[in-house]
Amino acid sequence: MPEGITGRELDKETHEELRGLSKETAERVGRHLVSAHLLEDTDPETALAHARFAARLGGRVGIVREVYGIFAYHAGDYRTASRELRTAMRITGRTDVLPMIADCERGLGRPERALDIAASEEAAALGVESAIELMMVVAGAYADTGDVQTALRTLEIPALRHKIDGRWQVRLWVAYADLLERADREDEARRWMTLAADADTEGLTDAAERLGRPAPAPAEAPVLEGDEQISVLDAFDPYAQDEQDGADDAEDGDAPVDAGADADAVETDDVDGTDDAAEAADDTEDDDAEVAEGGAAEDTEGDGAEAGDATVTAESADAADDPGAPESGTREESA
Repeated sequence: MPEGITGRELDKETHEELRGLSKETAERVGRHLVSAHLLEDTDPETALAHARFAARLGGRVGIVREVYGIFAYHAGDYRTASRELRTAMRITGRTDVLPMIADCERGLGRPERALDIAASEEAAALGVESAIELMMVVAGAYADTGDVQTALRTLEIPALRHKIDGRWQVRLWVAYADLLERADREDEARRWMTLAADADTEGLTDAAERLGRPAPAPAEAPVLEGDEQISVLDAFDPYAQDEQDGADDAEDGDAPVDAGADADAVETDDVDGTDDAAEAADDTEDDDAEVAEGGAAEDTEGDGAEAGDATVTAESADAADDPGAPESGTREESA
């Protein structure tokens, strides 16, 4: 585990969910979650092991199962990812993981199940960005079945040519470019890939790398002379009340009960990278449970309308003369 990790580096919302565990167990789970995030880019295998061990300790906490599912998804372990993400969704009620669950079905060679998920009631309640992500999965599912033209129409939604919340959907552009290439429309594919590479200053895609050039450097926030630098790392202490309660109990002669003490028995297994006990312990979860049984996916043009179910602002983009590029001008348009 990286040195100096306390677990308190996590955001306030995650801390709140971890309060369902004992103080000691919550701290240990927090340290493993932070370590997983820190190692995600440099050592993904160890990062996944940290997330797995966190799930062993805090398996009844939704955010812990969600993090493990996301790391398993990035590692290509779609069966584990699907199980963990479905469990997290049942615990928390959050549906923003639905696109990843649908994509897991694609990864398991079941594109028709991804289409069923897209037609479910849960999918209809997604926010705009999550709905766009789901549309990309749906398009990929159609492409998996060999229907590239339907896949292309699935992505021809308002968000393809207009900003959403002030941002271009560069991942949508790359997905659209990939489908154009599969449809033997190489020139159009390259134009959309170039647009993505020019607009992606956050490194969300590999568009620039695929074009053989460096990605635009993100603009740094200006620092004004005399700006006061304030550290708030320890401003929020989620365990302060627990410590006070423990002190009160001690005064009354009652030692606080630590429900996480039994976790010490498995500490020696901490992040060994090969321990599969987490998955064995989680076998009680239904591996193949469906998020919803909704029949066949709706018509892709209707899906596109759901994905753009918000008012978006049209702004100019590069290559305005290109009929396939984002439109110029400013107007309000509802999907």
